[in-house]
Amino acid sequence: MKISLEIVPRNEQYICEQLAFVEEVIPHISAINFPDLMRFDIRSWDACRMISHSQLDRIAHLRAIDYDMHRPFPLTGFLKENRIGKVLVIEGDKPQDMKHAVYPSSSVELIRKLKKEVDDITIYAAFDPYRNNIRYELEYLWQKIEAGATGFFSQPFFDLRLLEIYSEYLEGHDIYWGISPVTGERSKLYWETRNRAIFPKSFAPTIDWNVRFGKEVITFCRKSNFNLYLMPIKINLKDYLRSLFEVR
Repeated sequence: MKISLEIVPRNEQYICEQLAFVEEVIPHISAINFPDLMRFDIRSWDACRMISHSQLDRIAHLRAIDYDMHRPFPLTGFLKENRIGKVLVIEGDKPQDMKHAVYPSSSVELIRKLKKEVDDITIYAAFDPYRNNIRYELEYLWQKIEAGATGFFSQPFFDLRLLEIYSEYLEGHDIYWGISPVTGERSKLYWETRNRAIFPKSFAPTIDWNVRFGKEVITFCRKSNFNLYLMPIKINLKDYLRSLFEVR
């Protein structure tokens, strides 16, 4: 089982501090994901460049709507020069102020473009279990595989039963199942309204519940030969990882 950790690129100092902690204390982590967030100055691929000295895999997020399909992919040279060999393609949310240029490009189109224009690159695609029904999402995943995707990183799951249902259809594929601690009612409401996430009746917005659930998913991934994607977005990263992996 491989474990990828998402680190929000707030600033260079924050990135380096979190990476140093992970490398020193949490040997289970094998890769770092950097989301590409418009509210921060550091783009995902720039964050990957900042930790080029790390032995961990670096995975840059690419938003499909940022790229014009009629022009050459602009980051080909940058990815090669900085030895960034893995990317995660997402659709991308339109910026609220529209100062940032966006295009009507889909994830499938960008995956196909990257496969054609960028040598020696591993392309992962996003997987959203809440987007629509299971059949629709699976058909969308097959389209991404046909376009050139190697595997998938999922949106966070909060119910192991739903994860197990999807896993039956995705057995044998390179899947990183996502989990993200939710420790407040406002955060839970956000996931339910914005992403249409499903929480079990047993859910409690506490660190104990989230750590217990995380350990259940880790056990499942190890038994089923899947990978794990950790997204501790609004929580103390160090405390969460220490509890999840029972390290001091």
